[in-house]
Amino acid sequence: MTETADRQDRDPPLRSPAPHTVPRPDYHVHLENYALDRASLLRLIEAAAAAGVTEIGITEHAHNFVQCRTIYPPDNAWIHGRNVPGRRNWDVDAYFRLLDGARREGLPIRAAMEWDYCPGCERELERWIGAYDWDFALVGVHWIRGRSGGWWGFDIPAQRGEWERHAPQQVYAEYFRLLCEAVQTGLFDVLAHPDVVKVFGHRPSGDMRDWHERVAAAASCKGLCAEVNTAGWRKPVGELYPSADLLAALRSAGVPIVISSDAHRIEHVGYAFERAEAIVLQAGYTTRCRFERRRRQEVPLLRPTPGLPPTKTPGPSKRDEPPSD
Repeated sequence: MTETADRQDRDPPLRSPAPHTVPRPDYHVHLENYALDRASLLRLIEAAAAAGVTEIGITEHAHNFVQCRTIYPPDNAWIHGRNVPGRRNWDVDAYFRLLDGARREGLPIRAAMEWDYCPGCERELERWIGAYDWDFALVGVHWIRGRSGGWWGFDIPAQRGEWERHAPQQVYAEYFRLLCEAVQTGLFDVLAHPDVVKVFGHRPSGDMRDWHERVAAAASCKGLCAEVNTAGWRKPVGELYPSADLLAALRSAGVPIVISSDAHRIEHVGYAFERAEAIVLQAGYTTRCRFERRRRQEVPLLRPTPGLPPTKTPGPSKRDEPPSD
């Protein structure tokens, strides 16, 4: 895949937002609890505007599209058992046409997908990422090998009990190893929720700083952004993704960031952005990234308005947990 810097040298600059508007994108928003239609997009856009978000990246899970399930190993029963009535079995062509139509209409939409990285499926990932004119490619690691074979979705509520069969130190090490592999493919632009493995509050017994530094070094080498994801404040762990230590490692390695809500419901678009912005400013960041047609632009971070009290962040919400179907 052509590196980001090469694209930026070759292509014209991104379109600017409206005059006097500081860009404040939310690049991780899902449609899966709504319909695959324009009305749902308009509801998300309206919610974004109310939250002070200037554009949204629609990043539906790849597993919700029948064609894209080829990016998963054949022995992932949870994924390949979804092609039954009552589950989302959307068409990826219809999805892209919806988002592309919104872009052409001038709506503040970015077309993307949340891709899962599973080792051995890189060729299919490359095929589907290259098949459409996405604005950016977001990657997450959600699956590791199960103790009895197959694959374990460690952040799926219905599979939470599997944690009792695993040592957290080993789970974390395997998670970060796969995260580094995903970065090294060079297929992606943004690294989603970089330490989502902590979602249910399980902690490793040892120090993870070496893995943090490896992930940061790999992302810096491959030119990826890291996602600062506020969904962790709505989960049992009750923390921002990434942790303060991992954020510091990313900043030290010169890895740029996006700030995202990972909203699965309209009311969570732009969730707790003021709090996240204050944290990344304190960590030393002064810019966030925008994307258009796989081209990246760094823009100033919105700074808090003096004298205004900080936004209160609600606790974990079961309503926002991913579906267990």
